Amino acid sequence: MNRILRHSAPVLCAVLAATLTAAAQSAPAMQAAPSAQAGGPGGPRAPQKPKNLKVLPDNTDLRKVMHEYEGYLGVECEFCHTAPDPVTHRADRASDANPTKDVARTMIQMTDDLNSKYLAQIPDRHDAEPITCGTCHRGEKHPPAFVPAPRPEGNRPMGGMPAAAPPAAAPPN
Repeated sequence: MNRILRHSAPVLCAVLAATLTAAAQSAPAMQAAPSAQAGGPGGPRAPQKPKNLKVLPDNTDLRKVMHEYEGYLGVECEFCHTAPDPVTHRADRASDANPTKDVARTMIQMTDDLNSKYLAQIPDRHDAEPITCGTCHRGEKHPPAFVPAPRPEGNRPMGGMPAAAPPAAAPPN
């Protein structure tokens, strides 16, 4: 009996090790599949249905658009949205508690109007790029005022102020 156990124990250990190895390799694949479908940490997030959209269309890719706004204004989400709850650490992005969100909506509507109502009327527009928040903000929360550089004296546009007349010569006596 000892002889049978001595010879079969290594075989049983090898079979058990192979079975456990195969089970361990297939278990993560089986666990990853449900989390990828449900938008878990291992897979892509499932798109959320937008809430409280007042200016943007319902089919907007909110993650993409909000990241663009972050870049255009050089801000984080909490600039327009309320900060996450300190207990649950979840943000209520649909909340209108932050008044900056209303300003953002007005600015979004303004850029949409500029593009659709005014720039669309310009024939053969040389710069076909639409106006975005970044056109003025350029990565700043509050865009600086534009102050043109002064022009040199000799570089006046045509039809501007007339040049001073040369002094009249004195009449001969």
